[in-house]
Amino acid sequence: MNTLPKNIFEFQRRFGTDEQCQAELAKMRWPNGFICPNCGHDDGRQLAGRREIQCALCRHQSSVTAGTIFHRTHLPLTCWFWIIYQISHDKGGASATRLASQLNRPYKTIWHVLHKIRHAMGSRDSGITLAGLIEMDEALLGPEARRPTKEEVDTDPQVQRRKPRKKPWGLKPRHGGKRKTISEVLILVEAERFHAGNVTMHPLPNKHFDTLREIIEERVDEGQWFRTDAHHTHWVLRHLAGRFSIKKSSEAEGCEALPVVHRVISLLKHFLMATYYGVSVKYLPGYLKEFCFRFMRREKQLQLSSSLLRACVFALPMTYAELKL
Repeated sequence: MNTLPKNIFEFQRRFGTDEQCQAELAKMRWPNGFICPNCGHDDGRQLAGRREIQCALCRHQSSVTAGTIFHRTHLPLTCWFWIIYQISHDKGGASATRLASQLNRPYKTIWHVLHKIRHAMGSRDSGITLAGLIEMDEALLGPEARRPTKEEVDTDPQVQRRKPRKKPWGLKPRHGGKRKTISEVLILVEAERFHAGNVTMHPLPNKHFDTLREIIEERVDEGQWFRTDAHHTHWVLRHLAGRFSIKKSSEAEGCEALPVVHRVISLLKHFLMATYYGVSVKYLPGYLKEFCFRFMRREKQLQLSSSLLRACVFALPMTYAELKL
């Protein structure tokens, strides 16, 4: 698989114009040459000064960006490629504020583009299912998920209890803003001899049996081996797993009982707080898709840029109205 440039000088040389970016998209979308989406004919001509290609048989005009994430975009393709390049080369994620400053574009435009790319990441990984030994647990994200300070934890190792906080969590801000809330996320990760494999994450509106059953049936192959804690809803695995191990453990013992999934939870919290300083509940699924996309390709950094561009080419378009629903 061809990779995008490794340095900025090569990037500017290869993708400095919209025509070069358009040629790269056409090469990725039609590796064996143009195929008309209307009649399937394999011959067409590029219309002068436009992105459309006209079929030689039915004269249907089709753009190389039609039906992709770039569909009907008013942003130059050079900006799209630069954003994809930045996302691929920044492990902590790309900041919309920084990209808006670099490209001299409105923040709202760049924010929308980033969410479109996260949508493409999720579409690319939607067909991946987990198999083998799978660790399952929930992560709390939000103000109540912070680690306690030294003053909040009893120093006696025999007690291992938390002291009451001086200030309650989730108070309504003085300026009249909304009260911060927490989100619970179900995390499933393949544990291959203490090495994390594929991972999937889903926000939980509730912890009912039916909610967990639907997620597990969709993202996990039948008859796999699960390892989890003793939460009462996890007994749904009795009907779904070929083999499962449930061990009741305290918060301190959880990292030892489920080491792989807790390592992933720690990386997720660091990812959300390092660049984004936390995310809202409404747009949390998009950030989870980005984390999973990066995490499953962490050992293939050189191919990450091409994989992301390919995901954008073959993902269905998403409008601003659909994002704001």
